[in-house]
Amino acid sequence: MNPSNILIAIAAGAASALLFAGLVFQSGSAITLALVAPIPIFIASLGWGSLAGFVAAVVSAGIVAAISGLVTGGVLLFAAMSLPAAIAGHLAGLARPVVEDHPSVPVERPNGPGAQQPSLLWFPVERILFALAAMAALACIGLGWYFDYDVAALQPEIVETLRQSGNAGEMGDAEFEAVASLLLSLIPLVQPAVLTLVLCLGLYIAAWITRMSARLPRPKDDLPSALHLPPVALFVFAAGLAASFLSGPVEQIALVACGAFGMAFTLVGLGQLHLRTRGRSNRWLLLFVSYAAIMILSFPLFVFTCLGIFDTIKRMRPASPA
Repeated sequence: MNPSNILIAIAAGAASALLFAGLVFQSGSAITLALVAPIPIFIASLGWGSLAGFVAAVVSAGIVAAISGLVTGGVLLFAAMSLPAAIAGHLAGLARPVVEDHPSVPVERPNGPGAQQPSLLWFPVERILFALAAMAALACIGLGWYFDYDVAALQPEIVETLRQSGNAGEMGDAEFEAVASLLLSLIPLVQPAVLTLVLCLGLYIAAWITRMSARLPRPKDDLPSALHLPPVALFVFAAGLAASFLSGPVEQIALVACGAFGMAFTLVGLGQLHLRTRGRSNRWLLLFVSYAAIMILSFPLFVFTCLGIFDTIKRMRPASPA
């Protein structure tokens, strides 16, 4: 890696660390800034190579640990965002020459001066999405173990926080404990889902920025038609759903898998919405109503999760003979 790439990697790592540092110091705008922390690392990996992405990931974690004086802050950033961003950027840059074109294989066919170069088969979008969901799940499981996530130990703290809220006089001890139990039971499900969404959106935004700067070698993917999940994702989700009825650590791990891959299936379902509304005169109205319903009610997310699962099952069926 040449010196300019090293400087780019260090700058990207520093930018990611500064965006995430507010969460460690518990500032008011910390959450919003932390959500975009993976984007500089994505950009470094997509535009300047995989090594630049991994260097940026290490630099970001080191800077957070240094300025906060807390190793846990660096571990949190590295495991949840920096390392997954570097790995996903590496996967997005993988390609191999295609000797013989096949009608079912998506390839890049160069034009102009580069026409003599062989066509390239790029790492499939569906495998990148699977990797992001898997890394989000593994990160949440690892961080839960590292920070010793324990529902029984955290419940008194949540109850005390609820008592100090403005509605403390309207609820009794039983209500406080019920709400605290509900919140703690949702964390293993919601946290990996949010992390999966953050990583996917970060990769999309970073690819758009890198392409605008003419640094992205990968051709633009038609996401609505390319956004799928491999069959193994369905088995992981089904196994997590079945294991979630158990108790103890197995239940927590199963909920993490359901949250991460449930969000991945939801993104596939949303991709199907964009694909199936193409060419319709009321396309933008349908998209607006769908996303507005998701923002206001949240329940429609389940509909798109089911649509993503249906798409995966449909693709598992053998193609009917012509």
